[in-house]
Amino acid sequence: MLAFITVVTGGLLVAGCEPSLAQNEPNIYTALPVKSDSYYQPFSHSLKAFSNQLSRTDPRHVITITNQSMNHRVSRFSYDDIWVRDVAPVITTKMVKFKYGSNYLPKADASYLDRQFRTWLDEEGFNYQVSNLVLDGGNLIWNGHDTVILTNHVFDDNPGWTRSEIVSELKPKLNVKRVIFIPVEPGDVLGHADGMVKFISRNELYVSDFSGNHKLLRKVEHQIKSVIPNAKFVVLPSAYTSRGQYDRKIASAKGLYINMLETPTKVYVPQYGLSMDHKVLKIIRSHTHKKLIPINVGKISTMGGSVHCLTWDVPKTMVPEK
Repeated sequence: MLAFITVVTGGLLVAGCEPSLAQNEPNIYTALPVKSDSYYQPFSHSLKAFSNQLSRTDPRHVITITNQSMNHRVSRFSYDDIWVRDVAPVITTKMVKFKYGSNYLPKADASYLDRQFRTWLDEEGFNYQVSNLVLDGGNLIWNGHDTVILTNHVFDDNPGWTRSEIVSELKPKLNVKRVIFIPVEPGDVLGHADGMVKFISRNELYVSDFSGNHKLLRKVEHQIKSVIPNAKFVVLPSAYTSRGQYDRKIASAKGLYINMLETPTKVYVPQYGLSMDHKVLKIIRSHTHKKLIPINVGKISTMGGSVHCLTWDVPKTMVPEK
C-alpha cells in the first residue's frame, strides 16, 4: 500500500502533483459478498461494475476482497459486507483498528463482521494497533497532519466513555494533536463525518451545503474554526434525493458528492446521473491539479453510501510484503 506522501495520507487536494507520486499510489480495497447474499443481490452487477471502474484507472492497485471471479486483482476471502471503510482500520501516520459496533447495526451483526474483517487483516499480514473505542472509519477525517474530525455520533456509540477519555484515546493512537467534534446531520442514522466534510489541505476543507440547511452549515464551520481559527471552507453543493432509497432505516447517499476518494495523484468523484454532476466536477477541478476520475455510483448510493464508504485506501508503506 502506499505511503501518504509527506504529511498526506491518501493525498490531499494539493496544488500540484509530481509525476513521481504515481509510484506511491495506495492499494484501494473493495469488497464483494457472495452472490447468494439476499440483501446485496439486487446490486451484484453494480458492485462488480464499481470495482471494475476503479481498476481500469489503476489495475495494479485495486484489489477486491471476494471469492468471486473478477477482471482485476482479488484477495480470496469471503467478507459479507461492502462498506469496507467503516470496518477497516483508520489510517493517519498510524493504522488503528477501532471496534466496529455502531448503534445503527444489530450487535451480533457488527461483532460478526468485525471478527471477519480482523481475520482477513491478520491473514494478509497487516500491522495495526487496536482500540476498544467504537468508531466507524467513515466517521473520522484526517487533515494529513495533526487534526481529525468526527461527529458527535461517537458519544452515542461509546456511552461509557467521557469526551476527555475519547480525546485521550484518539490523540496518541492516531498521532494527532487536535480532535474536532461536529454535529450529526439530521436524519443521518450513520452519523459519519465523511458525508459532511473533506480536507483539501491542512486548513482548507470542502463542506457540504447540507441541502440548504444553513444553520447546520454555520454550526459545522464554527466548530471547526474554534479549533482551526484560520480554516477556510469551500461549500460543495449536493443534489440529495431520497428517490429509490433501498433501506427504510438508512438514508440514501445519492447526490452527496463530498464522499470522494483521494490518492496522491487522483480524485475519484461520485457521479449519480444527476444534473449537478458536472458542476461539482468543475468545482473540484478548480481546487486540484490531480486527475479526476468520475465514478458512477447512482444505484449503489441508494443503499446509504458512496465512493469513500465503499473503499479502503492503504499507503504503500503500510501494505504487507507478501
